[in-house]
Amino acid sequence: MVKHIVEIDGLRIGEGYPVRLMGILNLSLESFYKETTVRERLSIQQLVEKMEGEGVDIIDIGAASTAPSDIYGTPTISEREELTRVTSALGYITDVTNLPLSIDTVSSDVAEAALDMGVSMVNDVSGLHSDSRMTDLVRSKDVPIVIMANCGAPCESVSSSLEFLEESYTIAVKSGIGQEKIILDPGIGFGKPAEVDFELLGRLGEFVRFNQPLLVGVSRKAFIGSQLNQENPAERLNGSLAATAIAVNNGANVIRTHDVRETHTAVRIGEAILQQVTKVEE
Repeated sequence: MVKHIVEIDGLRIGEGYPVRLMGILNLSLESFYKETTVRERLSIQQLVEKMEGEGVDIIDIGAASTAPSDIYGTPTISEREELTRVTSALGYITDVTNLPLSIDTVSSDVAEAALDMGVSMVNDVSGLHSDSRMTDLVRSKDVPIVIMANCGAPCESVSSSLEFLEESYTIAVKSGIGQEKIILDPGIGFGKPAEVDFELLGRLGEFVRFNQPLLVGVSRKAFIGSQLNQENPAERLNGSLAATAIAVNNGANVIRTHDVRETHTAVRIGEAILQQVTKVEE
């Protein structure tokens, strides 16, 4: 069965289309990877132009860190602060690019403000479990949404992630969000044990049961550092690229990354492997 194709500002995502790159624009001082944080107009615009020059397809804007506090000690910011960061940055971003923009937030108020300023997609890492108004907002604005498996602790099996996504997907569809608007994220990281993250990566194919495009984020995450004894996220590029190629080979349609140029190369290798495997199976 062919997956539903999701379209964001004319960019098609899903089976039969190239793997898309989602570049991370990090406005959060609380981020687990602080080296990527940008706050000033010039640095924001330079990063946007850099990512666009490197071939990014979508820019994902986040102002409140979603890194697990039990791992990184991440403080929580107020919704007002998140909203201020997002709205301030969006004016700078839309001045220099026409690329599709995504807002990484669990707040419907922040999402609504961003959508009103030109953002075209919502990335909800709570999987529609944080803000009950989010489904109504996404339906009324008729925009795509990324729904992530964030089953919390304990979330110690692939089955837990699948069950969480099943619930979130049902919430979305029953609330009137069209299947052509839904992208699913298996939720690698977010406090899961490293062995579960590796298993998720290896068993991505099981998530096609939903018949929706898959977004995968492995960039610089802790499970890579745990395997390679790399406590600092700045050391985890090579491991991230290896995981990216595997994710693509196993069915990812979108890769979320801090490192667009390097990740583009890994994606091409993953696509080449997948293409050859598909030919053999045919």
